[in-house]
Amino acid sequence: MSIYNAEYTINYEYRNVLLTHFKDMGEIIDFNKDTLIEFEYKKLNYIYLILNGIVKQFFLDSNGVEKTILILTKGDMFGEITMIQNDYDRVITRTYSPVKVCKINKDIFYDYLKNNPYIYDSILLMITTKFRILMYQIYDKTYLSTKERLFSLLRRLSVQHGSLKETGYEINLNLTHEELATMIGSTRSTVTKLLKTLESEGKITRNGKKIIFH
Repeated sequence: MSIYNAEYTINYEYRNVLLTHFKDMGEIIDFNKDTLIEFEYKKLNYIYLILNGIVKQFFLDSNGVEKTILILTKGDMFGEITMIQNDYDRVITRTYSPVKVCKINKDIFYDYLKNNPYIYDSILLMITTKFRILMYQIYDKTYLSTKERLFSLLRRLSVQHGSLKETGYEINLNLTHEELATMIGSTRSTVTKLLKTLESEGKITRNGKKIIFH
């Protein structure tokens, strides 16, 4: 399914394909909310498929400040780049909600792809979707003001993790102002002020911790 909002589109057709083919191919593991799944600087000979829930991938600087790069959900895989490149994991993965995953061995994964090569299309779509999201982040950080970066982030999240309501797309994530700030390279107080500004301009509506993007 392709989702469209303003000038931002994203194609999630790969999710159902990956779930159909790989959901029973490995070890099923349940994680509680706020649990670290992968956080060691090591090589991986396996890949994860999210069966339920949401995970967050981020970098951690020398001061312990997080920089979120991806928020993944049901039908997404993670660990594929490290596994394919046979190098060391560069990101930390933590559950954002209770999560169920399928942990698939590298050899089993490759053997299945060898016998079903058409699935490479979905793998490629997943990887390029992640790359597209990262490209938007680089563009925003390079060229946009803080207010524009926040607006752009909320627009992307409304597409990636939103559900259509009468007045717009409700972002199905309870993100704190601090989390939003780290995602755009700003401060909590600045994000708080900018959210009020965007709401006064009619671009968003807030309902508790929920944000509706118009």
